Amino acid sequence: MALAHRRERVDVTLGTTEIVMSALQEAGNPVSRTWLLARLKDTGHTTSRARLNRALGFCFVLGLASEGSKGIQWTHTTSPSLSRSLSRGKRI
Repeated sequence: MALAHRRERVDVTLGTTEIVMSALQEAGNPVSRTWLLARLKDTGHTTSRARLNRALGFCFVLGLASEGSKGIQWTHTTSPSLSRSLSRGKRI
């Protein structure tokens, strides 16, 4: 049946999302998912890669972070020109 093939969505807590956002802000440079998982482990808050991806997806949708060829970076800014560039997919 259709229910057997349905993919379950991974739940992520607000706490995990906040820690991921904080780690991205503090990093200052593009980082990998593996680096983020290690950073979370160092702070005593382990999570799965699926939950990390869900938290990152939340940040991407809200425009708080972006993913490029060098990794994931915190990009939340109030600069209108940077926001336009990111929304158009231009390289900066």
